Amino acid sequence: MGAIAIAAAVTQGCVNTKFQSNAPDHGLVVADEPLAAAIGREVLMEGGTAGDAAAAMALAMTVTLPSRVGFGGGGVCVVHDSRTKEVRTIDFRPGPAGGGGATPAFLRGIYALHAQTGTLRWEQVAVRAEALARAATPVSRALAEDLRAATGGLDGPARALFAPSGRPLSEGAPLARPDLATTLSRARREGITPFYMGTGAESFAAALGVDAGAVRGARPLWGDTATVPLGGGVALHFADPQPGDTGARRAAAFRAGADAPRDQRGARAVQSLGAEGEAPPAAGFAVIDGSEGAAACTFTLGGLFGTGRLDPATGVVTGRPAGSAGFGAQALATSRLGRTLFAAAAGANGGGSGGGATLLETAVPVITDQRRPSEVLAERPAAATAGRVAMVGCTVSMDSGLKQCQPAADPRGHGIAFDVELPRED
Repeated sequence: MGAIAIAAAVTQGCVNTKFQSNAPDHGLVVADEPLAAAIGREVLMEGGTAGDAAAAMALAMTVTLPSRVGFGGGGVCVVHDSRTKEVRTIDFRPGPAGGGGATPAFLRGIYALHAQTGTLRWEQVAVRAEALARAATPVSRALAEDLRAATGGLDGPARALFAPSGRPLSEGAPLARPDLATTLSRARREGITPFYMGTGAESFAAALGVDAGAVRGARPLWGDTATVPLGGGVALHFADPQPGDTGARRAAAFRAGADAPRDQRGARAVQSLGAEGEAPPAAGFAVIDGSEGAAACTFTLGGLFGTGRLDPATGVVTGRPAGSAGFGAQALATSRLGRTLFAAAAGANGGGSGGGATLLETAVPVITDQRRPSEVLAERPAAATAGRVAMVGCTVSMDSGLKQCQPAADPRGHGIAFDVELPRED
């Protein structure tokens, strides 16, 4: 494929690090929902890892963006553990669970992600979402937009909560979730036990109207990634939730795009990828911590508000199955020294092409041409893929070895990005 600009910069930058000792550490956070991104920023500033921030943000989105993220659904993440220098995929998609609902794999996946890559106590990351649910949190623009599109498909309890006067809640309206706060409190205090084990699995299944066996059998799967060598010891890792299929096809499409003329790269990558099947609405985030750990995750309920059924006792929305990985795409680029140089999570917006096409369309020019993520996202034409992407792109100085990154939220969504200067341990 030839030398790629970002790889060339990183290769020389990694050799010369003499000016790095006094540089402040930075954390990068970008998410499709602003309050969740702010929570990720707080976790990093308190010394948490990318795994800690990812768990806290995911749980927060069950409160702030319940149209796309929730206990009744699931997701996929690609994770870089800075301690082991490993990049892996964790797959906890919501599969069929009977009754028209989906396997509620979300909490089990997030719990496993935190257990493997977090350093803070589980209670420390989970309590933030619980606090959001107990307070009268303002409805975000992202949630208000989804409510306008989906209110007609909600059942009675869901309409009573999200459209109490017969009209969907508008942006800024207060929304308290004491039902969900109780569920989050149990998750904070007891982890996954009350939901997936013993009689708790039966109660959880009954609340969602799904098969108890499917709930007990919900297991997050750790696996490898599909990689694209970029030269100079840098590799681009695609999450591979269907080993040898999803990630491999996205990696091959990236190569095809990188080999195309500059003005055709993104489009050529999308064309090479082809269709990826169903693409229900999704949401995601990307985070890089001060130690170069990273996580990029995309979540779905299989449709806006899943099946539209809300259990009033737990506040949990039943998801729809999303067996295909087309709803999202996740990627990280890392160097042989363990530095994270790129992180992105793309999600479908319902209908049209899915997360894979959206990620490739934007990642190819950022990585191959070293373009700023904000510029690439702003230039996406109206006819481009329908999804949205949360992205961090980095370059490394050939002279000083210092890494400079830009997190960027997709203008098509209503997210936000933070570049966080972290306190030094010394």
